[in-house]
Amino acid sequence: MTQRNITRYTYETTTFQGWRLSICRKWNQFTRYFSDKQYGSEQAAFEAALRMRDSIFAELKNASAEDPRAIFARYKDLDRPEPHPAA
Repeated sequence: MTQRNITRYTYETTTFQGWRLSICRKWNQFTRYFSDKQYGSEQAAFEAALRMRDSIFAELKNASAEDPRAIFARYKDLDRPEPHPAA
């Protein structure tokens, strides 16, 4: 699974496993991490990252003259899901 702006992160030396969404527009960077544990599975975390990426791209396209910082700020403040209980 590879998608533009979405990168898989798995490290042997840390407990984080998940996906990173990273978008840069007009010298402004947006980054958000989607943990497998927080979303319940690798697939669910990937799908959440994909949905957010597509929503941000749609807003950036529709507001081409708008400063991307305002759009990125709206998505940084979105709630994250409750952690799933350990299996």
